[in-house]
Amino acid sequence: MANRLTIKGQVTIPKEIRDFLNLASGNQVEFRIAADGSVTLTKAETQTKSTFASQPHEQAAAPRKTRQGIDVLSLLSGVCI
Repeated sequence: MANRLTIKGQVTIPKEIRDFLNLASGNQVEFRIAADGSVTLTKAETQTKSTFASQPHEQAAAPRKTRQGIDVLSLLSGVCI
């Protein structure tokens, strides 16, 4: 099933896929790139408040290392900024 990519790099996840993954508004998804170049979409695991409460303060305050500024279109086309 093919979907059109918007100018903002967005696509609508088809209802069949949303239902299969049990996705609802506000859920997060994860994209993973395999060695063969395929991309998988999964429902992101969510952490409960008790998980955050059990973390030491120093660990929770540590800055996260994230890759920002790369959109999926650039990633898929092989042009990473």
